[in-house]
Amino acid sequence: MKSEFICGTLEGFYGRPWRTDQRHQLFQWMQDWDGMNTFMYAPKDDLFQRKKWRENYPESELGELKELIQACHQKNLGFIYAISPGLDITYSSESDWDSLKNKVNQIQQIGCTQFAILFDDIPSEISANDQKEFSSISGAQAYVTNRLFEYLANFDSSLIFCPTVYCGKMAEYDVPGNAYLNEMGKALNEGIGFFWTGPEVVSTDIPVESIQELRQVINRKPIIWDNLHANDYDIQQIFFGPYTGRSLKLKNELAGILSNPNCQFWANYNPLRTLAMYIVETDSWNSRQSFLDSSKEWMQYFGNDELTLEEIQLLGDCFYTSGQLGKMGNQLVESVRCIMSKEPAAWGSRLEIFRKLETSLNSLCMKLMVTTNRDLLYDYYPVLWELKEEMEYMSKWISWKQSGAGKFKYQEMVPRRQGIIYEIQKVVHSN
Repeated sequence: MKSEFICGTLEGFYGRPWRTDQRHQLFQWMQDWDGMNTFMYAPKDDLFQRKKWRENYPESELGELKELIQACHQKNLGFIYAISPGLDITYSSESDWDSLKNKVNQIQQIGCTQFAILFDDIPSEISANDQKEFSSISGAQAYVTNRLFEYLANFDSSLIFCPTVYCGKMAEYDVPGNAYLNEMGKALNEGIGFFWTGPEVVSTDIPVESIQELRQVINRKPIIWDNLHANDYDIQQIFFGPYTGRSLKLKNELAGILSNPNCQFWANYNPLRTLAMYIVETDSWNSRQSFLDSSKEWMQYFGNDELTLEEIQLLGDCFYTSGQLGKMGNQLVESVRCIMSKEPAAWGSRLEIFRKLETSLNSLCMKLMVTTNRDLLYDYYPVLWELKEEMEYMSKWISWKQSGAGKFKYQEMVPRRQGIIYEIQKVVHSN
């Protein structure tokens, strides 16, 4: 295992994997930024990475992967290939071991020397056959992982392990008392890296104390698999905000940080750029300032020179991080809340704020419609246009309220969300 602090990007989400050209753009970004040194390939929907893990890549797919590894190395970045056998592996099977070894050999032959074995999001019970050999799933996973680590050591290759219990919530917020983590800490070779997402699957904050506690159990510094900007669990969200909720002192407790960000590639400039800023910062960390600084760079990728910095920052503020809005996003929500709950005479400056932000949002949308970066537009389109439609509805409501006319009537351009999901939600979440 390399002693160098690992930092970079983890393509580990569910959904359509990034395209090759997008990954090349990512490698260029990472090379340009101080602090970034690693890319991990682990898209859940690469069939040969997860579902068909026993099968070697066909020649065409293998050639594409080889070119990707070479492109990454040409940018002086480490490339980690992750394999996810946990859905159906028989840990005691020599046949499955041979399949795992053969797969690793195939990837080694195209230039990869860094690997990860992932047991996240899998059944927590072992098969009847494995129960004859192992007393627990942790014992079974430690056996296979240690065996793979020892095999890779013959080729000077490293290994990182992702546990089935990979956050505090999965340990029922009792990391010191969790049997799985304790057994892993004792059984797993100390040279193997260990992934952890923090207190939650998506951790808005990762307290230093929580990692210090974990270290005592797993007997090593963990590598954060950071889902702060991940959105594969809710495809109607997108996050443009900065790396936040982690103090600089946290780095002292870690062996690395890999961000597993938005599925939409072009949404990830700020999340990844500000992570790079965080990694090299030594004195104090101001995530808001990092967002403002990064947004100035972000502008160049929109494909329209008429866009203003204020419009770009408004976009980021409206879709910031999980559970958090940026400054202008909060202003917009508070303005709507005030306007909807009070009479027009009491709206005060809230109406002016709403109108200003509405104008900026409309301008942003119009300019994006003619952007030359169509991929970026299509990444942003669903969430941005839904917000625009809600703003239009709100604007019509304000005009009606100010007029003092009878019943509010509004001919919607697009029907509100409907269908089976929303019918179920109305029932389930009505209380």
